[in-house]
Amino acid sequence: MGKDTRLVNIYIKIHNKRTLTMEDLKYLSKYDPECFEKTCKNIVYKMPEAKEVLQPKKSQEQKPFVPLRPIPIMEKPVPDKQKIEAVLANLGKLEKEELPIPEVDTETVKELLGSLYMEMLFPHNDREKFFSVEESENLSIFNKKV
Repeated sequence: MGKDTRLVNIYIKIHNKRTLTMEDLKYLSKYDPECFEKTCKNIVYKMPEAKEVLQPKKSQEQKPFVPLRPIPIMEKPVPDKQKIEAVLANLGKLEKEELPIPEVDTETVKELLGSLYMEMLFPHNDREKFFSVEESENLSIFNKKV
């Protein structure tokens, strides 16, 4: 369960309505970048004023993406790491009050980002209100009852 311990700790923070740190968000973005990107899009849908922070425009210095090979229709799109890094940088600036957007509360955005991310990563039904991390039959199962 080694690496997943960090993910479990973040999940518990989110459940207990604790403030996520920028390091937590960086870990989540690296753990599943595709989920992180989708979550950012969902937050912009719920909180349009956060669009400037969560969907940054590509700067002129960034090179446009040019595929090296044809992409089959069924292939998943590759997460844009530069865009994810820009989102994290914007959140960091917003937290340090270097990015003045008065309608956007950093803590609210981080809380939404964390909770929506976990909902996408660990979908659950209303009957089983916990998630378990299993690697093999010999290891114990972590159950966090909600």
